[in-house]
Amino acid sequence: MTRSARHRGPLTPRWVRGLLSGVLLAAVSTGATGCGLSYVFRSISPLHVTGWSFAWPILPSQQQRLEEDIEREKRDRVPILDPIPGEFAPPTCLDPPSEAEVWAKVPKFRNGCPPFYEVQRNNARFLIEKIGDKVDPVKIYPLAGSCQLVHCHYKCTIYYDELYWSDYPIPFNHVDHRVEVVYFDKDHLRRAGGPPIATTQ
Repeated sequence: MTRSARHRGPLTPRWVRGLLSGVLLAAVSTGATGCGLSYVFRSISPLHVTGWSFAWPILPSQQQRLEEDIEREKRDRVPILDPIPGEFAPPTCLDPPSEAEVWAKVPKFRNGCPPFYEVQRNNARFLIEKIGDKVDPVKIYPLAGSCQLVHCHYKCTIYYDELYWSDYPIPFNHVDHRVEVVYFDKDHLRRAGGPPIATTQ
């Protein structure tokens, strides 16, 4: 900045003052809010040389996708159940699919264009029926041992109302009663029990 004999300007350049102001503002904001250094450097990253990284915010859609991936990994694990001894054992398929799993298999739909028309699905009713089960012979499975693979087949019927409505330019309202059928295969491993042990008195 130029200086004159009557008005003496500052001795430091404008970019130096801007840089110092930015550093001061960043220090005050990180120290006064919940994003302090103790919070930012809390997570350890193996990709960085020093092992530390910044906590970057993610979008809600990314968070929802990550949660769905975690739930799918938990759900897709094949459980290994204990053998059921005895002649009057309970049925093999005791874990029908939940309504959330069935609804996730229904084909997706577009919500429409909100300024002109919208689509909703309401009043969902579920009918879950077991249509068959089968038990495979005993085999040796890696990391599981001697097990039997139990196949459970379900037929899931979903009844729901699909609502179409618009307020502009022509108001209309239409309800369509829809039916979707989804087939589920839920398999699990069951350990093979040994031969019955004869007990003598």
